[in-house]
Amino acid sequence: MSSEWLTVSFADAPFSIIDGDRGANYPKQHEFSEAGDCLFLNAGNVTKDGFFFSDCAFITSEKDALLRKGKLSRGDLVLTTRGTVGNVGYYSDEIPFPSMRINSGMVIFRPSPAQITSRYLYFFLRSQLFKDQVASLVSGSAQPQLPIRDLSRIKLRIPPMVEQIKICQFLGTLDDRITLLRETNATLEAIAQTL
Repeated sequence: MSSEWLTVSFADAPFSIIDGDRGANYPKQHEFSEAGDCLFLNAGNVTKDGFFFSDCAFITSEKDALLRKGKLSRGDLVLTTRGTVGNVGYYSDEIPFPSMRINSGMVIFRPSPAQITSRYLYFFLRSQLFKDQVASLVSGSAQPQLPIRDLSRIKLRIPPMVEQIKICQFLGTLDDRITLLRETNATLEAIAQTL
């Protein structure tokens, strides 16, 4: 029942919002490579449709060990907060990179699994309700940004865990169907081009 749903601000929600490292050890351009131990996410890796890994930059395990914040754990979500604000990726078990970090224009959401599932939070961060709240909080015209202090004011409705799981199953089925239709459409377009 929706009466059992909690409405909370991000500041009081059952997840942590983790900023990336911006200190003296932040990687310089010459420290990135096309292969390495830790994928260092760039803006092109986090899209409105989730993660996209066509253009990847890596850092060494030694450089990774020097950074204090911004390391992802499985089940985390990544949100872009500068430039293109509001893109989100879900670091599920299907992501092929065992070690990933965010850049300075992103934040990590780390859910408390006993109270909110990663997938439920992922679907919320992709929802129109979330996008509308973000649009009202984004600042800066040349380089839009969403600071954590503003992000913490966003409101979220959290249903009981059983309902979260049902919602995720339903939305996951729709997502799978949309993905299949996109792939079918791309195949048909390729066939049409060939003909």
